[in-house]
Amino acid sequence: MSLWRRLWGPQRPRRLAHLRDLAAATSHERVLLEGVVELLEPVLCPVSGRPAVAVEYTAWPQSSTLGIDGAGAYNSRAFQVKHQQAADFAVCDGPHRALVRVEPGSDLLRVHRELLARHGVGLRSEQHLIVAGARVRVVGRVEGTSPSASPHRRDPYLAVVRAERFWLVK
Repeated sequence: MSLWRRLWGPQRPRRLAHLRDLAAATSHERVLLEGVVELLEPVLCPVSGRPAVAVEYTAWPQSSTLGIDGAGAYNSRAFQVKHQQAADFAVCDGPHRALVRVEPGSDLLRVHRELLARHGVGLRSEQHLIVAGARVRVVGRVEGTSPSASPHRRDPYLAVVRAERFWLVK
C-alpha cells in the first residue's frame, strides 16, 4: 500500500457496470458492485423468524417517564440498543455470481432473549431485513478471482469479495 493511500485513506471503489467485470479485478482492489441476493446460510430474525442475509435489530424498553415535550411514555425511548447480524451470501447478475464475505455481528437470538428477560412485555423493537431476491450494492475488497485457465473448469463464483458495507437498492 502506498504512503499516499495510508495517509489519505482508502481509494474510491471502482464501480462495476456488470458483475462479469469482476473477473478482471485485481486482488485487494476496492470495488462497488450491484446484484440480486442469493441466500447461502440464513440468519433468522429474532422476532418474526424470517430467514434473511442480514438483520438490523433495534430495541428499547418502554419508558416510565414522560418525554420532554410531554409525549406519552409508550413511545418514548429513554435508551435503545442496536445490533446487526449477517451471513455470507452470493450476489447474482444473470448467470454470474460473486461470493460476498461479511462480518457476522451479534447473535441476535441471544440478545433478544436477554432483553426480553430483562424488560418483559414492555420491550419494543424494529427489524430491518435483507432477504433473498433483494437488490443490493456492495462496497468491498476483492479477495480473489476465479482462474479461467481451463475451459473445462467451472467455478461457482467469479470472485470472492470481503464486504466493507452493503445496503438495499430501492
